[in-house]
Amino acid sequence: MNFINIDRKSKVSLSKQLYMYYKELILNGKMKSNDKLPSTRELSINLNISRNVVLDCYEQLMAEGYVYTKSGSGTYICEGVTFPKIKIRKEFHFNKSDNYIDKISFRTGIPDLDNIPINKWAKVYKDSISNINEKQMGYQNPFGSYELRYELSNYLERVRGVCTSPDNILITNGAAQAFSLLCKLVKNNEYVLVENPLSYGILNTLESNQVAMKPIRVDENGMVTSELPKEPPKLIFTTPSHQFPTGVVLPINRRIEMIKYAQKHGTYIVEDDYDSEFRFYGNPIHSMQHLNPEKVIYVGTFSKTLMPALRIGYMVLPDKLLCKIENIKYVADLHSPNFEQLTLAKFIEIGFFDRHISKMRRLYLKKRNYLIECLRKEFGERVTITGAQAGMHFVATFKDVIFDKCLMSKISEKNIEITAMNKHYISDNLISPMDNSLIFGYGNTKIEQMEKGIKLLSDII
Repeated sequence: MNFINIDRKSKVSLSKQLYMYYKELILNGKMKSNDKLPSTRELSINLNISRNVVLDCYEQLMAEGYVYTKSGSGTYICEGVTFPKIKIRKEFHFNKSDNYIDKISFRTGIPDLDNIPINKWAKVYKDSISNINEKQMGYQNPFGSYELRYELSNYLERVRGVCTSPDNILITNGAAQAFSLLCKLVKNNEYVLVENPLSYGILNTLESNQVAMKPIRVDENGMVTSELPKEPPKLIFTTPSHQFPTGVVLPINRRIEMIKYAQKHGTYIVEDDYDSEFRFYGNPIHSMQHLNPEKVIYVGTFSKTLMPALRIGYMVLPDKLLCKIENIKYVADLHSPNFEQLTLAKFIEIGFFDRHISKMRRLYLKKRNYLIECLRKEFGERVTITGAQAGMHFVATFKDVIFDKCLMSKISEKNIEITAMNKHYISDNLISPMDNSLIFGYGNTKIEQMEKGIKLLSDII
């Protein structure tokens, strides 16, 4: 028995080491059914360990059904417990492409992570948790924390013109979950209408939920509502205040036309309002939802305005959908985490969120202006900028350049992370009118990287 290797310096307890040793022998068939284990006293003496350690090991093996005891006789291996395990080879690789130190990223949809008010958040979190009551630590309403829904209701009405009450707001795990929940409203014989081009996020969510979709064209004024189909969809997904990725704003006449269409055909409009707080001139564009709260489902997220890691989004729902979506949310995950919701409610209430938005709007305007300046300096009149009135991205269109797979591969090889506009079109067969355009995200791009990135891009082109 001296061959049993006991490591007294290991963080794994002696009884656990002994248990793992015998378990492997039994599973691999090296100890067969009805074979007898050494007595606890004998094994403890031979290994120079406490008898209680051996007893703990044997009790665990017995609890899991590996062994049985015969009164006055000893401990034996059970039948039918031979099962060689499949060995998984574990390899760890450091992928340089995951190291963002050397990468110049113009990725869209990421806020400036260096300027997240994490110390203020930590203080509010600590205060919120310190004052939590016992009911707030149990299972919660599927709609989410009432405190957060109350603050959101006031904020959305004040800033976005959304017509709502706390009872119509449902908290989700980011906007992604909101879209997934809405997919459950679509039956097998129904479909949804999506803007073309559109975001990967919505496209991936619809595809993963096996929802049929049809595209509708977007021009310089957003969705072309004159082309709304005769066969009505169940849902219309739109980004009217800052279309993604073109950045254009849907004018009021098209908004009205879409809502009249929804009223006529019993369709719901899903308004994805992901970053319109960051409008650089004048006030943010009013939401589409305020025109008809019973036909528009308003979806928002704090991933773009505060931090992606928070994973808090929300939906403002029409009255007729409240019970149905509540049940869908309950089945999905009961409710979203409560501690973060309580913290966010207090964060909004004491004004930290408003001040953060104001600060970030100024920062993004500075970044946007500098990036445009770099593009103009390097490309002059060969580049045209559109969709730059709000948010954290714009579109740059280059004269006599086609961003095909070959060119995008060369750009990637130089550690520049950027997406071509043509990748956001839903149909591979569609001839994109914007094959010569790139989408420049600048939310989390450092200003000192911008000039270097544009010069590299110019050399490649």
